[in-house]
Amino acid sequence: MHDTILSNTPILIAQGAILLSIAKPILTLAVFIAFYRYVARFEVDARTYNLPVAAWNWGYFGAGLVALAAILLIPIFWIGWILAIALLAGTMYGYMQYRNPRVPAGRQYKLGFDALATAMAARKTSSAEKAATVLFTRADGTKEPVPQKEDAALATYLALEQILVGPIAARASRVDIATAQQGVAVSMMVDGVRTKRDPLAPEAGNAAVDMLKRLTGLDVADRRRRQAGACTIDGATGKVRINVTSIGSSSGQTIRVDFDRESRLGKSIETIGLASSQLDALRVFEDPKHRKGVILVSAPVGQGLSTLGFSLLARHDAYTANIKTLEKELIYRVEGIDHKAFAPEPGLEDFGAMLTKMIRRDPDIVLVGDISEPGAAKAATLMGMNAPLLYVLVPADSMATAIATWMQAVGDPKLATSCLSGVVHQRLMRTLCPNCKSPFTPAPEQAKKLGIPAGKQVELFRPSGKVQVKNRVEDCPVCQGSGYFGQTGILEVLSLDDEGRRLLGENDFRTAYARSVREQKMIQLQEAALLKVREGATSLEEVQRIFAPKQAAGAPAPKPATA
Repeated sequence: MHDTILSNTPILIAQGAILLSIAKPILTLAVFIAFYRYVARFEVDARTYNLPVAAWNWGYFGAGLVALAAILLIPIFWIGWILAIALLAGTMYGYMQYRNPRVPAGRQYKLGFDALATAMAARKTSSAEKAATVLFTRADGTKEPVPQKEDAALATYLALEQILVGPIAARASRVDIATAQQGVAVSMMVDGVRTKRDPLAPEAGNAAVDMLKRLTGLDVADRRRRQAGACTIDGATGKVRINVTSIGSSSGQTIRVDFDRESRLGKSIETIGLASSQLDALRVFEDPKHRKGVILVSAPVGQGLSTLGFSLLARHDAYTANIKTLEKELIYRVEGIDHKAFAPEPGLEDFGAMLTKMIRRDPDIVLVGDISEPGAAKAATLMGMNAPLLYVLVPADSMATAIATWMQAVGDPKLATSCLSGVVHQRLMRTLCPNCKSPFTPAPEQAKKLGIPAGKQVELFRPSGKVQVKNRVEDCPVCQGSGYFGQTGILEVLSLDDEGRRLLGENDFRTAYARSVREQKMIQLQEAALLKVREGATSLEEVQRIFAPKQAAGAPAPKPATA
């Protein structure tokens, strides 16, 4: 009996120290109340992002028991209390570290000390900055001061924020601004879908456009010539680089604002959406023996043509091959590749002459960014089916249109097609949000269209845009209720031999196309889209949207054409 009392003495002393004090039980209770308030928030968060809720709940429960034991068993209360705080805080920090790599960019938890210090320092210079959502860094690297409350320029600053901040938060890739006497129209592109924003009054909107041009290093007074510049925005979502292009006309200015353009352009060929057989067809041109002729690279305007071209170019080894580009504007640089911008000036060589000179210097691969200039397409045909390999970018709504545009630019159908090694055509489609997409079993007729064998059970997905948080149904925090998150490419890859070139030279695209589908098992555009549905990457609704025939108002819907 005596030994039992002695062995329990440290516990009794620790418990007595707590029970004899009013403050210590209160402090202990406060720690656990604060901890489990955060735990409740973490549980909701884990359910939102489909993280292992049960495992973390057991972890929190175990951490709480160990922390309580530390307070009760350690004779010196303050040591046990501090250790308990450290243990509980460490558990919360562990959840943050586990969570952050598994949620979309911009949704990560951050410790607020650095952000708070930065925000306080930024607002010391002016009380007006309390009304500012973002801070601008000009093209020359200097900070743009936020106007004082009494300054009339503050309204312009806030109007520019209105144009840019909402689209950034909505994951927009770009904003388009059109000025006119009636006002300033604003629209944004999110996952390839255009949405109108609230327009601005003429005076406020034009002042905001002038400020944007000044921040990006453009000539504010020049409202007609094409100009391009860039600056940086620092706000709640972090630093965002914006590229601004200004084009004027008699009716007003058109301003295009791209957000983080370089990160959207720099994609590898494996990630743009090509099927494995299409990748194999394009890898043939990596062999020096087949590195010759012209490959037309096409996509509709705004459908990732530049991204596709650069990804095709980047698959070649720039350190063992001499790779060059000739472009109207250098919007992106691939490491190791010699990018050349064409700047037309009176009395100097034109685009075609510059391209001819580049080809005659024996490069291995050339990317031609524009064939709208006179002589550019014909210059690209000079080498015929000999080296170098030329990738020629052609904005077009279809593969047939791209080939027709190319032949028209060359001026001679037989010459234009005699040098073609292949044609790659792309369209973009939205991908389903991985956080909220809803599974379903397709009906027999849907399964048949997708090429799924009869009787085989498969799971497809449709857009939802909603998640359930406890007993509430809310907009998905990842896609913001749209049901889609990001885009992928669907592509056709037409490889040409002598017979294919002969058929195209005779303006018989239909036969050349059908022959490639039949003999080379070429994947057609709509087939590529349905493969994405089968893979769970997109939905049947999205396929219907992008292949819906365009029609004029009041016109009957045309029957879909077959290739």
